Amino acid sequence: MHVLRVVRVLLPVLIVAAVVGAASSVLSARPDIQKAKTNLDTSWTALSPQLDHRYVLLAGVDDKLRTVPGPIHALVTDVDAAVSHWHDVRAHAAAVASQVAAANDVEALSRELVATAAASPRVQGNTAVSLLMTQFLNDTSRSAASGFNRDVTSYEHERRGPVRTVVASLLGDGTIPVLDTTATTPSPTA
Repeated sequence: MHVLRVVRVLLPVLIVAAVVGAASSVLSARPDIQKAKTNLDTSWTALSPQLDHRYVLLAGVDDKLRTVPGPIHALVTDVDAAVSHWHDVRAHAAAVASQVAAANDVEALSRELVATAAASPRVQGNTAVSLLMTQFLNDTSRSAASGFNRDVTSYEHERRGPVRTVVASLLGDGTIPVLDTTATTPSPTA
């Protein structure tokens, strides 16, 4: 009997404590997630115009390579589509995650284009392409990328945990990828 009385008193106390603990976790998680998201958005606002400049340089290389026959021509078409998609998501103020994904597509194709162009005998003798390629490769306009990637890591850290994952989901704060900052360099065979 004594045990039942203790259970009747202790059980409601434990339930109230769990509800209060969960509510305080939710209330403390929300501002942390929102602050991390604001920092991430601010970093992206600084980085995206730098990427616009970088992709203008890439478009110049792409335009000069357009007339080169062979495998490079297919890459030029792919780069055109990726850059066009980048401009489209930027023009329509798409979510940061969509913009980063579009930028990552452009970055991946730019590395492939640079490596293929460097290995192509048809391109190696073209001084106009070489000049534009050098400008693109020497461009340092992605300087804010490391800060952005740091903010993405911080944001993703704030989103982790059983309660924080639920809060982030309810607030519509989805996953955001880091920007691929792999160096764009010609292949070593060039």
